[in-house]
Amino acid sequence: MARRPRATHAEAASDGEPPIVVRSYEAGDAEAVWALHREGVMETTPQYPEVDPKYEDDLLNIEREYLWPGSKFWVAQFGHGGPLIGMVAVRRLDTQTARLRRMRVTASWRRKGLGRRLVHVVEDWCREQAYIRIILDTTEHQAAAHRLYERAGFTRSGERTLGPLRVFDYEKRLR
Repeated sequence: MARRPRATHAEAASDGEPPIVVRSYEAGDAEAVWALHREGVMETTPQYPEVDPKYEDDLLNIEREYLWPGSKFWVAQFGHGGPLIGMVAVRRLDTQTARLRRMRVTASWRRKGLGRRLVHVVEDWCREQAYIRIILDTTEHQAAAHRLYERAGFTRSGERTLGPLRVFDYEKRLR
């Protein structure tokens, strides 16, 4: 399979808009990351934090949870120094498996290819880390996320319940 070009650099929009920059998380991003996360949760599964009280704990200390070997956290920014418009993280589960987490794209940037671009960033990075599969989960309320992941080659590998929520597990083999 041919590799895609690395997608972690700035790409200018064709209409002269500032570039979208996908970069590693920095400590100064914490407040904007939290706001982006809460926007997504409130739109799709506002009950999630009540069902799982520790659901958001990882976002309270991103450095400890995601910035260590085998794990990573990215943000997408509109222009250099502009607002954060997306984010995604990967957490190492074992030497062969990474878990995609915290995929969010702000409402005004959805359906413009940013989610697909963030998935490509994750896949490319996971290949560089020699992972052979990526797993993730999403709730029944996130139909757009299901379509995004399925179009990217993820297959549904399971289903479970978490309180009142149906959670779907996905997997993608990288080789």
